[in-house]
Amino acid sequence: MQHAVNPLAGLAAFSSGVQVDSCPDAVVVKARALLLYGLAVGAASAAAPGLACVMAALRAEYGPEGSATCLIDGSRMGLGGAAFCNAVLCHTRIQDDAHPAGHMGTVILPAALALGETRACSGTELLAALISGYEVSLRIGRDHATDLSVRGFRTTPIYGAFGAAAACARLLRLDAVRTLHALALTTHGAAGLREFADSGTDEYPFQAGVAARNGITSALLAAEGVVGTPTALTGRAGLYRAYGLPDKNYAHRLLAGLGGDFELEKVTYKPYPGGQFHRGVIRGFAALRAHAKGREIESAQVHMHPFEAGYLGLNHKGPFQTYSQAFFSAPFCAALAWLHGTVTFEALHRFDDTAVLSIVEGIAVVSDVSRERYKPFIRVVLKDGVTLEWQDDAGEQGYELTWSAATAMAHALCAEAGVSDAKCTALIDVVAHIETLSTVTPLVSTARAVAAAIAPKNQAV
Repeated sequence: MQHAVNPLAGLAAFSSGVQVDSCPDAVVVKARALLLYGLAVGAASAAAPGLACVMAALRAEYGPEGSATCLIDGSRMGLGGAAFCNAVLCHTRIQDDAHPAGHMGTVILPAALALGETRACSGTELLAALISGYEVSLRIGRDHATDLSVRGFRTTPIYGAFGAAAACARLLRLDAVRTLHALALTTHGAAGLREFADSGTDEYPFQAGVAARNGITSALLAAEGVVGTPTALTGRAGLYRAYGLPDKNYAHRLLAGLGGDFELEKVTYKPYPGGQFHRGVIRGFAALRAHAKGREIESAQVHMHPFEAGYLGLNHKGPFQTYSQAFFSAPFCAALAWLHGTVTFEALHRFDDTAVLSIVEGIAVVSDVSRERYKPFIRVVLKDGVTLEWQDDAGEQGYELTWSAATAMAHALCAEAGVSDAKCTALIDVVAHIETLSTVTPLVSTARAVAAAIAPKNQAV
């Protein structure tokens, strides 16, 4: 009698066997693009408020020395502490890579980079680990994310932890059985709530830090022989059921096309800081602003898919006191786009800007079943009575994270943060030739140089 393959075991077998030279060229290029974009977003956030608190807290936990680099200030810390700090850095501006299952790079990359630096892994090994981590996490989340999110849980730290565990297991060269145990052990710490979006607090980056550390620890435990339950994902009390609905088969596509069809190729980017639902809103208001040619806005309606329109925090119209309240608010982002033609990290901290707030009041988000996800429709009424309309026909495909897009965004992020083109180009070059690196040390030092140029006061003492 044949027994069905345990889906988590099937993912573990794939993950443990990933080799860069066996992956399609398009997947390898995509992995480089994900690496470059993730590092650029993180390094460009080095002046963000609150990072000193993160460093102080983790330094108190891990002590004054360690084996992995904190990109925030260039100091070294214990493996889990450095991964935590770098995950917070990568996630703080909410401009990380995007997929309906969440923002995986902000968890996977810091975990893999910290372990890769500690274990003197090569650039090729790091790239293989990223491919493993993204594919495992995205496949686990792609058919489960909506139900998990509706229940109040957050996709990024939950699925991202699996990606971190898979990536770290790959760097540790664990076989399929021990990789399965690493993934199974991850379920016990895979957590994170969306309540912060409703209350408007800013602890969301710490979720990425906890998830990155969870993935590392789970892989290290598995490497030492610790065993996890193989049905931790799909069992009667497994993660799928605990964080979803009892009668849905979330694993039905988990192994479909595995090794041939790569979910990571669907990962997109964000031209602006904020939620992935907001990309079309910002782009649309910027386009309508250009069309209005200086005429003033009276009111606007933003028609969005019901899941998006009902997302916690998306329709917040004030008061604004925190970054999360601002970036989650579609009206706030729309108002910024109307006034400036874009949205920046700095502008999302202008909570008391009267020009922005006056426009926010007149913007209504409409739940519209006729709209597809990521394809908003916008109607603006000008003060002279003219009505302007715009709709996003491209959706997610308009933000495909190609190597060209990653390099363009690296330049844009560095320019926004005041980093020289030379330092940006150096980061692009080291990622472009990642497979030639015998260790990831040059990659880490180049990324740190970008961060140091942005926040020179964040130096190790």
